[in-house]
Amino acid sequence: MKLLHHAFRLYVEPDGLEASVAFYEQLQGMPCERRIPFPDLGIEVAVCGAFIVLAGTDKALQPFRSASALLVVDDLDATIAWARDRGAEVLHGPQDAPGGRNATVRNPDGLVAEYYQSAAA
Repeated sequence: MKLLHHAFRLYVEPDGLEASVAFYEQLQGMPCERRIPFPDLGIEVAVCGAFIVLAGTDKALQPFRSASALLVVDDLDATIAWARDRGAEVLHGPQDAPGGRNATVRNPDGLVAEYYQSAAA
């Protein structure tokens, strides 16, 4: 079990996406790595270094808002078992997700995070 990457999750209205992306590009001195539209969900995701910006209406973002971080791990099942043994609560998943699998977990201190394992891992 290993933490490979982590990022903060931010939620903005669709018309605020460009300004948020520009801010985090300038803050980190690096361009946005990728933008992923999810038209069926009504959201667009921008990955900017240590920040993941999700843009959509309040209604479209509602299912995602509980998580404030993304933790990319090498073994989702082992990580969830480890976290549960230490008092974490799995709120949703594990399940298939774009490019891999994920679960939403409330850590013992209350932080809600999406734990994600890439299919390539």
